[in-house]
Amino acid sequence: MDAAEAISVISEEGFCVLPDLLESQEAERLDALARPLMDPEAGYVKLEGALNQIPDLAPLCMNPLLLEIVEHFLGADYFLSNNVAMMWCQPGGGGGHLHADWPLFRVPQPWPRWTLGIQTMWMLTDFTEENGATRVVPGSHLSGGPPVSGREYSHEMPAVGKKGSLLIWQTALWHRSGKNTTTDQYRMGANIGFKSWFVHRPQKEWPLLRRKLYQRLPAELQKLLRRSVESA
Repeated sequence: MDAAEAISVISEEGFCVLPDLLESQEAERLDALARPLMDPEAGYVKLEGALNQIPDLAPLCMNPLLLEIVEHFLGADYFLSNNVAMMWCQPGGGGGHLHADWPLFRVPQPWPRWTLGIQTMWMLTDFTEENGATRVVPGSHLSGGPPVSGREYSHEMPAVGKKGSLLIWQTALWHRSGKNTTTDQYRMGANIGFKSWFVHRPQKEWPLLRRKLYQRLPAELQKLLRRSVESA
């Protein structure tokens, strides 16, 4: 799938899965770097600010196809807001609740049809319905508001893919982590969020990138992380 096809699908459905963007061995390597830093008994656990601890994640933040898609939706001068979050859904881990992403809970309804942000999930393992793949409600990004608490949506579905695939979605899309119903399989994803230039990044929402690490990154990535780095 090229950028034009992905943009068309995301515009209509609110999300798409791009296969084979990351070599399988590299996905496995990044997964292996993340797990020792996370609680193996948590069921579902996040490692926020993961770029600080795993600088090897940097290439995922500036994949050319991904950035072409992001720029289409967010325009010039968008920024990378969350310093990467690793999300590990372990065997038996419970599912989450349907929601749209920050900052939409602070935005008056009806929400705008244009997007305030793009979210991504790099699949470092296979994402299956059984092991807790992210679940989405196609087309919900056009609803103008959040899901009704406790209501079930018949067209909710898992966004499945092989390791090395990339899930991209608009922040207004209703989604949640799936329940891991297996006894011996887990799924690991690297979540990277992008915001439009005019969206304020709250300093306490996500950990800031260490200044010394920031200074070693490529200029392209420094530009993306300019609002997410420690002050000098």
